Amino acid sequence: MHKLLQLIILSLFCTVTQAQTTLNDPKNALKKHFWGDLYKNGGTTFYCKKPFTKKNILITNSYIYSSGWVREHLSCGTPRQCRNENEQYRQITSDLHNIVPADARFELKRKNARFGSLGNEVEKEQCDFRKSFQLLEPPKEIKGDIARAMLYMHTSYELPIMGSIEDLKIWNEIDPPDEAEIERNKRINEIQGNENPYINNPDKAKTL
Repeated sequence: MHKLLQLIILSLFCTVTQAQTTLNDPKNALKKHFWGDLYKNGGTTFYCKKPFTKKNILITNSYIYSSGWVREHLSCGTPRQCRNENEQYRQITSDLHNIVPADARFELKRKNARFGSLGNEVEKEQCDFRKSFQLLEPPKEIKGDIARAMLYMHTSYELPIMGSIEDLKIWNEIDPPDEAEIERNKRINEIQGNENPYINNPDKAKTL
């Protein structure tokens, strides 16, 4: 009985997460499900917290775990080559848990930069981010969101952690899921059939 209880507890904190298997066309996922379902009535940009009413040239999509890192890990070539020839790349880049709306200008500066801790000696810049070379420290109110997305991508698709996993664990603790993050998680589950378990159970990150 004692061993059974241990197995039950272990299963609750198992680090294996379910990857999405419903969507495999990144362009269609963006057009139909991201902009068409999740943000059809507008929303707020993720990094800079600016409201928008609909998709426009000033608003774009952003992959928290960069699609460039995915291509590098899969060694599948250019974005077009990866989309056309690599099924795993199409699946990963269709995953809505990793896509957020962003200010287009800020996304150009943020793209492919790694997330990490810089400390108060580095002054805050645009959208309250601290930046040093290719390292970005986000404001506290989205640190947990970023951490949970990164950990989800790591354990769902066996992608390498880009940066410090200890930073992500700390961010996950200091910025727990809020109502908006929880509701978005539920809506994505309705679309692609899986949730981000680090949002449902943030303590799961402690097992990594």
